[in-house]
Amino acid sequence: MFANIQKKLLLTHPLLWNSKIALFSILTLIFHLIFFLLGYSKGSIDFTDSNDFYDYGFDDTIIVFVSVLISIFMFIIWLVYYSRNNAFKSFYPKGKFSLYKEWLLILLFCILNSTFSASFFYAQDLKARNYFSEKELSKRLEIISLSSLFVEGPYRESNFITEQRNGEFVQVERDSFQYGSRNYSLKSLVNKQLKGFTYFNDKKDSLLELKGKRWLIENKKDSIQLLFKEFFKISKEHNLSSNITPEKWFELIYDYPEFTKYIDVGKTSKETSQNYNYYEGVNTDYIDADIVTDEAAALDTLSKTIKVVGGQKYVYSKYYVPFNALTKSYGKISRAYENPVVNLEFMMSLFYFSIGLSLCVFSFKITSGRNWLIAFVTLGLFGIISGIISVVIGHNMAFPIIYVLLFLGLLFYFVIILRAKESKGITGITINQTLWLMPALIPIGYAILIDFLKRTSGYYDNLYGYTAERKQFPQIEWLEEHYVQMFGLNIVFIFLFLLLFSMYIKKWKGIAEA
Repeated sequence: MFANIQKKLLLTHPLLWNSKIALFSILTLIFHLIFFLLGYSKGSIDFTDSNDFYDYGFDDTIIVFVSVLISIFMFIIWLVYYSRNNAFKSFYPKGKFSLYKEWLLILLFCILNSTFSASFFYAQDLKARNYFSEKELSKRLEIISLSSLFVEGPYRESNFITEQRNGEFVQVERDSFQYGSRNYSLKSLVNKQLKGFTYFNDKKDSLLELKGKRWLIENKKDSIQLLFKEFFKISKEHNLSSNITPEKWFELIYDYPEFTKYIDVGKTSKETSQNYNYYEGVNTDYIDADIVTDEAAALDTLSKTIKVVGGQKYVYSKYYVPFNALTKSYGKISRAYENPVVNLEFMMSLFYFSIGLSLCVFSFKITSGRNWLIAFVTLGLFGIISGIISVVIGHNMAFPIIYVLLFLGLLFYFVIILRAKESKGITGITINQTLWLMPALIPIGYAILIDFLKRTSGYYDNLYGYTAERKQFPQIEWLEEHYVQMFGLNIVFIFLFLLLFSMYIKKWKGIAEA
């Protein structure tokens, strides 16, 4: 069956047969499916996991490493088969757009072969997003964030402030702070800091914190009691345990109007110690037996207790809710929505890598291996020399300007040879270099333009405070904010350039070598 398909492709679509894209595209799609399924299974979230250890993503690193190995092996095998026949070098009849179509096929394979990890990470985030709709997630994140004001956690205001006295700035210790129209103790719940999620921006977090503290100041008991009930509703949905009820939680923390006489509610029922064993109700702080004393334990006996486990003393929270487990699991879902791994920048970087790789293969296809190697070596030497010149000149845009001038010079030389039609000269070398330099032309020109505008508009003087008044630079700000659109426009330029350049390369092939 495979032989029949290859024979049919040879007779009806020789370009597809010669490039071996059909076979290798099927193989890459199979690997994409495998990586997608692995990512989807890896994206499952354990809602009962409450440990605070940082996940270094070793599994993800292994997946990326394996995907790179597969891509390299697949590329080498494909290149061996693809290099066996070269209709262009053998002067076989070819259509006007045949070279352009061939580059598109090369690019297609490079894209499929370079994005295995993208399928894995996309599926991983997709699994996380499939737990809840975005509307439902937003609602739950608000509940968990607001609840952070009523469990153990950091305070907003510090016990030291900076004041100016006699022309000097000094640190002054304090025991209260002003909030609204009155002072509160630094240990008041009104001073608690909210735990945010990446799904919300800083403004949203500030509004939520303000909302919770208004409930306290305005004595809105019903709102806080409803919040605790909703929190427990979420925790029970995930089979998470607690040793208090919503009513008990409210009783432990509510002390209107000062909110200073409250009992700390722990954030977890299980916490990992340094020896990685799980113990019921261990506080987040590991304390060695030699450090914990009866005097230290007596600091907060209403909220804490001391237990000996395996010869070690630990500080336990007397009352706890499954806050850590919810923040960890919902934090992963939040990141999958707000900051997925496979975003526009990630895909664009892979796409540019595929373009660069495809142009390396395409340039080798249309010229000789000798020309390709000479082009690579000479371009590298020119880059080193240009770098040295840039350092000597001391201008940060010297190298980019040399880059643009070199590209224009190579293109101009190609046009001269094409018009003269007498001899190819060294165009076998310069065509390779033109193709390799072309993808970065617009981004480099973009950077040169921004630098030029900054130098001519007084931007740097304003930046370093040389001018009396701060100025706005809308043109520069617009260019810096729309760099993604620039890269998108550059992709369009690459496709259009290759369309025209490939047609002229076909004409160039008919010029005598010497």
